[in-house]
Amino acid sequence: MAYVISFFLVQFFLASYTKRNLSSLVPLQNDALLFYLGLGILVGGRLGYCLLYNWDQFTANPLVFFQIWRGGMASHGGFIGGILAILYFSRKSRCNPWIIGDIVCSIIPLCLMIGRCGNFINAELVGRVTEVPWGVVFERGGTLGLAVRHPSQLYEAFFEGSLPFIVLQILIRRKNNAPGYLSSLFLVLYAVGRIGCEFFREPDAGLILGMTRGQFWSIFLLIFGIILMLAKRNVRRSLPKLN
Repeated sequence: MAYVISFFLVQFFLASYTKRNLSSLVPLQNDALLFYLGLGILVGGRLGYCLLYNWDQFTANPLVFFQIWRGGMASHGGFIGGILAILYFSRKSRCNPWIIGDIVCSIIPLCLMIGRCGNFINAELVGRVTEVPWGVVFERGGTLGLAVRHPSQLYEAFFEGSLPFIVLQILIRRKNNAPGYLSSLFLVLYAVGRIGCEFFREPDAGLILGMTRGQFWSIFLLIFGIILMLAKRNVRRSLPKLN
């Protein structure tokens, strides 16, 4: 349900951007972008989970990729799939990929928020055991016990989703953003939020250099986002020519 809701929300915002002159994409281009994004994020997210969180089983049996009931999706893989989708769409439509990336990145945090809320409802990716008064007991067939845990999914829903969404929705209405600036800011905000929230989340795979895998892979997003932000801060925005 989270994926279905996210699909329609992206469709709504793309159409709204076109009507409000925040995007030069026409309706047919919005539909094409939505299709490529959906495909890229789903394939990338699933493949990312197999490679980053379930490497041993995947190498032993690559068909585990199609066994969606075993494990789930990795947001970092979804990012890579989304980037490839944006690059493909931009090349096919002769658009500036940086501006298309900014459009997409101003919407995606809302989808991340919905996904984390889905994790909370399904008692997935639970938090660490805690004594805080707002802790939650997750009941999932008795497998989690009766321990009180951080509702880390809700922390992530806010810091990875709601907060970046609000910031980017404010900034996208500015006409002088350098192409790629919003994309870089999204990567920085997401990475910082993910790294911080992982301290309250029960690790769902082995640690890497003492860090959870979510923290480890987010460091690369943070570095890339900062470098991109510094490179784009003085570049003037130019509108794409769309055919």
